[in-house]
Amino acid sequence: MINSRRQLLLLIHLLIPAAILAQADTDTGKAGELLRTDKADTATIHRMLRVGEAFLDKPESREEDMNMGFRMADAMESRSRKINYLRGLGLSKLLRAKAFRESGQAEKGRTSSEQALQLLSQAGTEKEKAQAIIELGGTYSNDAKDLPRKIALYQQGADIFLKNGEELPAAQLKEFIGDLLQVNGSYSDAEQVLQEALSIYKKKGYERLQGLYSILGEAYHGSNNFVQSLRYNLLAVETAEKMNEQGPLMTTIYNRVGLNYYSVHYYDQAFDYFDKALAHARYLRDTGTARTLLLNMSDALRHRGEYSRSLDTLFAAGKLGPIVLSNEIVQAKISYLKNYMALNAWQKAAPHYEYLKKIPEDDHQDKGIVQAVRLAIAGYLQSAGLFSKAEKYIRDYQRDMKEVPGGLVRQSEGEYLAFRADSAIGNLPSAIIHYQRFKQLSDSVTGTNQSKQLDVLRLQFETERKDKDIELLTQKSKLQEISLQKGRVFRNVIMGGIAMLLLILALLYNRYRLKKRNAFRLEKQREAINAQNELLKKLVDEKEWLLKEIHHRVKNNLQIIISLLNTQSRYLDNADALAAIKNSQHRMYAMSLIHQRLYHTDNLGAIDMHWYIRELTGFMQESFDTGSKITFCINSEAIQVDVVQAVPLGLILNEAVSNAIKYAFPGDRHGVVEITFKKNGAQYYLLSIADDGIGLRDSFIPEESCSLGMSLMKGLAEQLEGSFHLNSTANGVAIQVLFSAKTTHQTT
Repeated sequence: MINSRRQLLLLIHLLIPAAILAQADTDTGKAGELLRTDKADTATIHRMLRVGEAFLDKPESREEDMNMGFRMADAMESRSRKINYLRGLGLSKLLRAKAFRESGQAEKGRTSSEQALQLLSQAGTEKEKAQAIIELGGTYSNDAKDLPRKIALYQQGADIFLKNGEELPAAQLKEFIGDLLQVNGSYSDAEQVLQEALSIYKKKGYERLQGLYSILGEAYHGSNNFVQSLRYNLLAVETAEKMNEQGPLMTTIYNRVGLNYYSVHYYDQAFDYFDKALAHARYLRDTGTARTLLLNMSDALRHRGEYSRSLDTLFAAGKLGPIVLSNEIVQAKISYLKNYMALNAWQKAAPHYEYLKKIPEDDHQDKGIVQAVRLAIAGYLQSAGLFSKAEKYIRDYQRDMKEVPGGLVRQSEGEYLAFRADSAIGNLPSAIIHYQRFKQLSDSVTGTNQSKQLDVLRLQFETERKDKDIELLTQKSKLQEISLQKGRVFRNVIMGGIAMLLLILALLYNRYRLKKRNAFRLEKQREAINAQNELLKKLVDEKEWLLKEIHHRVKNNLQIIISLLNTQSRYLDNADALAAIKNSQHRMYAMSLIHQRLYHTDNLGAIDMHWYIRELTGFMQESFDTGSKITFCINSEAIQVDVVQAVPLGLILNEAVSNAIKYAFPGDRHGVVEITFKKNGAQYYLLSIADDGIGLRDSFIPEESCSLGMSLMKGLAEQLEGSFHLNSTANGVAIQVLFSAKTTHQTT
């Protein structure tokens, strides 16, 4: 089993403080101006340090940023020498060492780090001295020959931090030291340093402990203390999930828990955590880590007896791209070999066996890998019945066990294979010893007490997780209830809105029905009215026809009477009788003329007096044959007079004109008869007949006159409800009739 990536970012966190202060100084133009300045004072030197660190701490490691760090270090050194500023000189060395480290040449920065440490020990602060020590430690590799010196320097740096009360940086440094120790197999030392760091963290109330817990779990795992390992790994999971860890560390934490379960043969749990780690690696698009996790999952599936599924997982890992890491290649080859062996696919297993057989011969640098390969080859050969060939690999494995002991699982496998080899060749005493060791190691891994403790830890963790899940579900349930409540309110609002809309639509439809019904009723009424109008129009037409017929017949009857009177006058020789008949004829004609006009016009209720006066006067002139003796001056307005008033008015006009013609101009006297008909004010009509004749005799008193004509005119004037005036002088007679206008009846 191959572990995941190491956490090498811890050193960066320790060196961050100065970088944070300088992050705002990465403007290339301003940095160039700073380099060109001739100022040589302490403020300028420290400003250059901040700018140089800012460029070195930029996320991407570009060559121009590294060069800017070197240039700033050179400028700091020249200005510090100019003013004999030892602290600035030491900081310039420190910046140069950092530039070497950031550009991947950490070892080249060792001299600068040593010089920085020497100068800052004399003139710098304790913190700067600690930074120089840490930087010097960073120039050593993690190899066994360099590691003690590196750890000693970091421990010295941590002590300085603690001495100056900066406990958190000291704890971070101790955490990193612990990681270095566990990587190199110094598990007990690692556990001690990590526990010191944990104590400081808890004292300071620092909560982001998932990284430290994970390293502690790994350290205990290396020392085969699986209970403590699982305890801290589960604490790492709990803390990381609480802190909502989203970075690559989350993948490492899940993977380490999976490895923990794998080591104690809890393959189901191991597979679950490998699967979680794989999901997170895919979320981070970390293909390399995803491939490593697929290899781990393949091993877990093989131990669960799911060989075909294990092979499918290996194929899936291969689809992510070619495997380049030698340890992963060997892991995949071993897994292929064991799966094909389990499936009795010896031909498919053979190529992987041939590949693995070369690993021990090539003197592979990772002795742990070589030991794992020897066991895989020995297992393959024993399964094929080639015990004699397997013996060499078992013997080589046992020879290197003291140097590379490996974990309990591997030791157990080695003892089991040795037991089978000795049994096959009949070396039973040795076989019994190996079997006893195998059982002892197996019991160490799967011992009852340890299993109980692991189960308790697992159950405790699962219980706490379930409690949190329950709490989370409760919160989700409350949120869902609130959401449902909002949904119900929204639904009710929608339903209310729909109901209101339906009600409005119903009202509109009802109004439409009523309007349609009213329109239908109005249409029927209109049709009835039209029919009634048609009937009334027919009746009016018939009435007009009847009226015209009546006027026609009246006119004809009056004409007949006039003709009869004319005929009768031929048989009379009495002048008075003849005059009376003639007068009667004139009066009838006056009335006949009105009926004739009504008969010929559309307006059966009124007479145009302008036309009527001219017609009647013309008739009188012809009837009395006045010739040029009498001149008629007619001044009449075009006034429509109701037929009820027109008849008496025509008779008055007839009497007055007749009298004027007969009496006003005796002998050859010529004269003028002036007839006027006009409105007098808004409500009255005035008819005036005046002549310039001889006038009435002086003894004539109109009021006492018993003549028919005078009586007729006065009676007719009373019928008009008007006034009658007669004025006679030597210059003529003037008759005036003033009466109120009666509304005319427009009958068409």
